[in-house]
Amino acid sequence: MSEEKAQIRESSDVQRTIAFSSTANLRTFPSRDPRASTAEPPPVAEGKEKAGANDDDTGKNVDITEHLMSLEQVCNKYSVQVSEARPQDSFGLSAEQAARVLAENGPNTLTPPKKKSALQKYLICLSSLFNLMLIASGILVYIVLAIDYKDNKANVYMGAILIGVAFLNAAIEWYQQRKSENTLAALLQMIPPKTHVIRERKLESIQSADVVVGDVLFLRMGDKIPADCYVFAGTDLKVDNSSLTGESEPQERGAGNTQRNPLEATNMAFNGTLAVSGNAYAIVVRTGDGTVLGQIAGMTAGEEKAESPMNHEISVFVRIIASVAMVTAVVFFIAGMCLYNDFAFSINFAIGTFVAFVPEGLPATVTMLLTIAAKRMAGENVLVKDLQGVETLGAITCLATDKTGTLTRNQMVVTNLWTNGTLYAATRAHGDAGEPIEDADAPGIRDILYSSTLCCSVKFDRTDVAMDKRQLLGDATESGLVRFAAARLPRDFDATQAEHKKVFEIPFNSANKWMLSVHQLAHAQGPLTLMMKGAPERVLRLCGSILLHGRAEPLTDAHRTEYEQMYRYMASRGHRVLAFAQL
Repeated sequence: MSEEKAQIRESSDVQRTIAFSSTANLRTFPSRDPRASTAEPPPVAEGKEKAGANDDDTGKNVDITEHLMSLEQVCNKYSVQVSEARPQDSFGLSAEQAARVLAENGPNTLTPPKKKSALQKYLICLSSLFNLMLIASGILVYIVLAIDYKDNKANVYMGAILIGVAFLNAAIEWYQQRKSENTLAALLQMIPPKTHVIRERKLESIQSADVVVGDVLFLRMGDKIPADCYVFAGTDLKVDNSSLTGESEPQERGAGNTQRNPLEATNMAFNGTLAVSGNAYAIVVRTGDGTVLGQIAGMTAGEEKAESPMNHEISVFVRIIASVAMVTAVVFFIAGMCLYNDFAFSINFAIGTFVAFVPEGLPATVTMLLTIAAKRMAGENVLVKDLQGVETLGAITCLATDKTGTLTRNQMVVTNLWTNGTLYAATRAHGDAGEPIEDADAPGIRDILYSSTLCCSVKFDRTDVAMDKRQLLGDATESGLVRFAAARLPRDFDATQAEHKKVFEIPFNSANKWMLSVHQLAHAQGPLTLMMKGAPERVLRLCGSILLHGRAEPLTDAHRTEYEQMYRYMASRGHRVLAFAQL
């Protein structure tokens, strides 16, 4: 009947959810998605599979066979209890089972490449071409000193300087790498990846390293899949397998399979891939090095990293200088022998000529400049893992980076509402414009609170404590809306969800850009209420009326203009914008 609209802002430290509402009627009601069915999986096809990447050679080295099994067979194999009809009520593994399997198989992590000792790393830094050239020059200087000590006493200091510069240059580079590695290791320990699992009928958020075979995972859009798993129920789940198989298009995953190749099985999701839409429940069948990603990592462990542009240029420069110096030294040695027939004099002269070509100060200068740049970047909270990376940044033309949870904290709070043609401020803490919310039961505001409470997929680690003490397992945007609704609802949040049960849902996905759910919430026209939230422009297309003065009025061009103006205003402030609708 009516539609609300919401918006969210992200700041550099905390992403803030901003809800604003304008109401309108929905004119369409999507039908049930047939892919959400939990019917018995069809038999595996015996014939030829899809052409190209689908042939048996692709997965001949993969030891996964669970994709050919029924759900009952997989459950028996891993001693796990699941409910196909209501996967959210699955028992999963017990705490004792999970602890025992974790002790037997070890953590769900890939075995890191063999680490080099501090001495080995220092020797690698010392073995760069420039440093080797400096050391070779120092040794040659001492050879000249040995040939004629009386006339070459100064070479004692020259040789020490050349060799000392090489060792000092290597020490600076080694120290910077060592410090960056320690800092990075500390950061990785501070922010361990999390995964949602069901154990003893409780949905928990645990570290991905603690996932074991047999665990029941709850996968949702945006999750990085922590292990190879067997999908037994889901709604519109699509995974990005590009990092594993090279397929550019997201692949549908759900109950049932028609492929023999495990990499193409429609009921398998693999470690390292990304869920790009929908949600699903799956049983873990491989962890750690046993996953497909782990096997690939084992095969590529010996690969050497590419040389940085500056390292490449310096290597070419050193080779040219060394070649010219060597040729010149040989020429002068031959000339000395022809003119003076004095071997000691000629070799002394040739070595001196060779050393003269060596730019002793260049490597130290380059290292010091990169170190200064790394310190400046550290002052801006940028961690430089490798000194050469400082220069590499200057050689790139495009930098692609994840933002949410990386450059920001992935936390949001509601700051503004727009409904009934009025802008409200949900909080005064950040100086946001708008009138204060004095009556949470007012038309429009009440509708947004109910939509935020009911039309969401957020789950809790426990429900026997107050909302502010719970851990919310879900999208940051929905989490912000749920906390806002729980604080403002006139009645208890859990009681509201229990009374108005969800009877149908279409999860948010990147194609529709909206989420839809139907609830047992009676109104003047019937016992059910359809609620939707999503991108403002997508929701507006489905609406025919807007909530003004407490009632739904036909949506006119003037209303659309006001709607778009408020949308642009909030978006210009860096807010994330959502629209809400009801029918």
